Amino acid sequence: MQAGVSAELEDLRAAKEAAPEIPVIANTGVTHENVIDVLKVADGAIVGTSLKMDGSTWNCVDPERARRMVELVRSARVAGESRS
Repeated sequence: MQAGVSAELEDLRAAKEAAPEIPVIANTGVTHENVIDVLKVADGAIVGTSLKMDGSTWNCVDPERARRMVELVRSARVAGESRS
């Protein structure tokens, strides 16, 4: 898979179903727009480019983008706990 390209949710689901005892991590393409959906399936995510200034891989991390991602992840985790 190419860096920055989002994993298909169906692929994450298939991995989770194939090995439910092993954590599944989304390792590319996680954005502010899809992180909540990704974390409904995956156990975690590696986030890079979407945290950078202007969403460019080579730029520095944008503190506002990072703060927003943390808020979204916390929201996803709280929602996940309420479904359990």
